Amino acid sequence: MVHSCTDLEQYAQFLQLVEEARAAGHKHPLKRAIQEAVRRNILRDYLERKGGEVLSILMTEYDYATDMAVLKEEAYEDGLFVGLATGREEGREEGISIGLERGAYQTKLETARNLLSERLTPQMVARCTDLPLETVLKLEQDL
Repeated sequence: MVHSCTDLEQYAQFLQLVEEARAAGHKHPLKRAIQEAVRRNILRDYLERKGGEVLSILMTEYDYATDMAVLKEEAYEDGLFVGLATGREEGREEGISIGLERGAYQTKLETARNLLSERLTPQMVARCTDLPLETVLKLEQDL
């Protein structure tokens, strides 16, 4: 199925670049993967528009395998299947975009939980993650 959808195939290639950069021991593997993806024309338009945002969200420590699994699943659920079934290019692009946005939000929440568990103030966590203070306060209550 990955090979039948160009966007999904390129996303898988991007993930491979991240893993290769990590395995090679690069100091900044995510930045390296984004640069290499743009150079190879992999998700180029998206990464040129949102590369900085992708990098800032992904620079926090998290469970890479779990996050990638969530991103793939959400991209599929949020429109990729409809886009593939109908053959509509915008369906595929929208599904991937929505999935990436939701995955990025989930990463922000996880980062906020980690920072709160390190006893940072909710105000500081809100500034660092760009989450609303109310959201951070609710996360703090749930810990």
